[in-house]
Amino acid sequence: MLTYELKNDKYTAMLPALSFGTAGFENNDNDETYFSLMDRYFELGGRCIDTARVYCEWLEGGHGASESVIGRWMKERGNRSEILLCTKGGHPAMESMNVGRLSYADVEYDLNESLKALQTDYVDIYFLHRDDTSVPVSEIMTTLNKFYNEGKIHFIGVSNWTTKRIEEANKYAEKNGLEPIRVSQISYSLAHASPETIGDPTVVCMDTKEFDWYKKHSFPVMAYSPQAKGFFAKLAKGDTATNLPEGQYATVANLAKLAKVKIISAKTGCPPAVIPLAYLNSQPFFVSSVFAVTKLWQLDEDMSAQDARYDKKTVAFLENAL
Repeated sequence: MLTYELKNDKYTAMLPALSFGTAGFENNDNDETYFSLMDRYFELGGRCIDTARVYCEWLEGGHGASESVIGRWMKERGNRSEILLCTKGGHPAMESMNVGRLSYADVEYDLNESLKALQTDYVDIYFLHRDDTSVPVSEIMTTLNKFYNEGKIHFIGVSNWTTKRIEEANKYAEKNGLEPIRVSQISYSLAHASPETIGDPTVVCMDTKEFDWYKKHSFPVMAYSPQAKGFFAKLAKGDTATNLPEGQYATVANLAKLAKVKIISAKTGCPPAVIPLAYLNSQPFFVSSVFAVTKLWQLDEDMSAQDARYDKKTVAFLENAL
């Protein structure tokens, strides 16, 4: 599997090209299904599992469900030391998304709750789930470094932060001898998206400006929604996007990219769901695709992209929507 070495003065970890996303682990009484998916991911060589404190908060009885399932699985399998565990905190309350939660008290509370649910004393990569630009990076980095120095966090990440803020935070860290942000998680797929199309002004999506910065700095990205919520896979087999999550991607430009995906799939036999993953593997900076599945056959299919890469000509063909 394609990997990227995360390294600082204390820790080393290998981030794989395919990370397993668990936002869909919604039920605390469905361990058999979720365990089977994580078992298969592990069997196929996968080692990075991504979750968040806020996952399933929107469901009745869903509070902490995703993290709790993972904690039970790692305890039962005895494999914590083999897992690159990622979780996220500092997400605004669902009813007040415009109110940030990046104070020391908020982050400390979320981190400690995550550690309890995950049944571990450290998180390999800890992401701040959203930014709050009213909070100085000096305050944020000081908070995160306290937990890093305590060993609760091995690597610092941010989710839905602009590269401008990442650069500002890391310049402060460098000037003050602090552990910097090592990885960024944003919305990124072959299919273009934006906060407007997603319907959430607090998210950050890959665009030309962000791309240029990641390329210039060879900065690793963990891409969420890498398969555009099934847009390519579902529409390639004739499904419609009406009133479905993937419908937010059904623009003229993305439908043109869908046609390109279908052409490559027909020529190579590669499933349409896998092509966007191979595309992200082929970027000029490292990308780990945080993919999600509900069925074992989907997991097997997606994991076939572990080492898949395209040449520049194929990447250009996919990107050229006209």
